[in-house]
Amino acid sequence: MLNIERNSILFRISLAFLLIIVLSSTFFYILYKNAKETELRDLIKNAVLLVSSDRSGLSKNIESNYELIEDPEFIYTVYTKGSIELERDFLTIKIFLIKYENTHYVLVNQFGISYLVKKKGEFSLHRIVVIGWVMFNLVILGIYIGIVKSFYPLKVLREKIKALKSGNLNVSIDIKNNDEIGFIAKEFNEAINTLKKNEEVRKWFLRNIAHELKTPITKGKIAIELLEDEKGKQHFERIFNRLEFLVNQLMTVEKIASKDLKLKFECVDVKKVIENAISLLLSYEKPNVHTVFEETLKINVDVNIFSIAIKNLLDNGLKFSEDGKVEVIVKDKRIYFKNKGSKPPFDKELLFEPFIKETSLKNQTGLGLGLYITKFILDFHNVKIDYTYENGENVFTLDLSQVVC
Repeated sequence: MLNIERNSILFRISLAFLLIIVLSSTFFYILYKNAKETELRDLIKNAVLLVSSDRSGLSKNIESNYELIEDPEFIYTVYTKGSIELERDFLTIKIFLIKYENTHYVLVNQFGISYLVKKKGEFSLHRIVVIGWVMFNLVILGIYIGIVKSFYPLKVLREKIKALKSGNLNVSIDIKNNDEIGFIAKEFNEAINTLKKNEEVRKWFLRNIAHELKTPITKGKIAIELLEDEKGKQHFERIFNRLEFLVNQLMTVEKIASKDLKLKFECVDVKKVIENAISLLLSYEKPNVHTVFEETLKINVDVNIFSIAIKNLLDNGLKFSEDGKVEVIVKDKRIYFKNKGSKPPFDKELLFEPFIKETSLKNQTGLGLGLYITKFILDFHNVKIDYTYENGENVFTLDLSQVVC
């Protein structure tokens, strides 16, 4: 069954058909009233002719279509029990239009003698109008049902697009119509096949580049052990540790996206998760993170993967903070990350897109993947993230209400 939304084409079509039915019903009602009035006028006119004229001079049409009733008892019953709808009094004739048991009669009183006249048969003009109205509405209803059914493939297409939007590439549309909808379905299936191929190339590229980068990073870490300059040694060590962490992040996210990684969800204290994330920071960064726990909270997450998301938010806060510090507050089933600094120079919607980054001196070495990876991990855990800029502070908020245990 189709759900008709107010802004949809089907809703407008439904309104158009409803208007057609209302207008046509009004038209047929007017026809019905006119036909009924015409029949009653003809009944009265022909009843008077039948009673007052010489039978030999009457047309065969009147004699064959109208019945003259002279039974006094029946005439009295109709007159006393029927509903008088019209009464006319002429010089020598008095006429009554009476409805009795869903049948119209004309009572003609001439020279003190009463006659009752009714039309023979059941097939009359007003019934033809009613039949015409029913047939017309059935045709309109059939056309409307046909149009609604033709829109059903669009509902299927919409559901498939929703599935595609959520990241499911294993979708296809089995619509074999030879119309525009069928052509769209065919193009959609071809687009899905192209996306699948591109996704395979992307996975292959990420896996290979991560593998190729790990070898020189490992060799570099071995080589720096040979350096005698302690200051230079620490500098290069930070660089290689950072590169190794980024490569591991890319590999982890790629495994999540390809569903090769099985997350280990467990109910843990949020404090433990945040402390685990802080431990991933470089040693000189750790003292710059100030934590405030206003409540004790346990969440159902994969500690290692969720810690990466927290760590990225800490990295982001430390990097763009004016004083080099970030504050983490846990309260009301939320985690707030606050740092003093300027507002990002692009729209809020672009914050979590890949390769979107600030081009300041603070971010010359960034790839623009930190918040994208964070959003990816949080979506996987069903945790919503929001960004606001308040009183000169950048504030990222994680809503943990769906993962509280």
